[in-house]
Amino acid sequence: MKRKISVLSVVIIVWLVFSVLYVGYTQYNYLRKYVADASYQKGLSDAVTQVIQQAQKCEAFPITIDKQGVKLINIACLQKNDGVVADVTPAKVTPTETE
Repeated sequence: MKRKISVLSVVIIVWLVFSVLYVGYTQYNYLRKYVADASYQKGLSDAVTQVIQQAQKCEAFPITIDKQGVKLINIACLQKNDGVVADVTPAKVTPTETE
């Protein structure tokens, strides 16, 4: 005895498979974007935390990116020294190994 499959059954099955794949793909892209955004925010937070920790030492410290660089110092430290300005000469920029 052969079973006859109706056209409506095939359409419903195809629609169901397409729907599941579409929802899965959409959720995957959302999760991927969420993870990327969370990683970016964590990296940004870590970088700012490191700058704050360095600034609290009251010493000039270099900040560089690509071929640009500066030395930073906490302005509160300058005020503590009764107007004596610490050495804040420009940071020496060295090429990175990736260049």
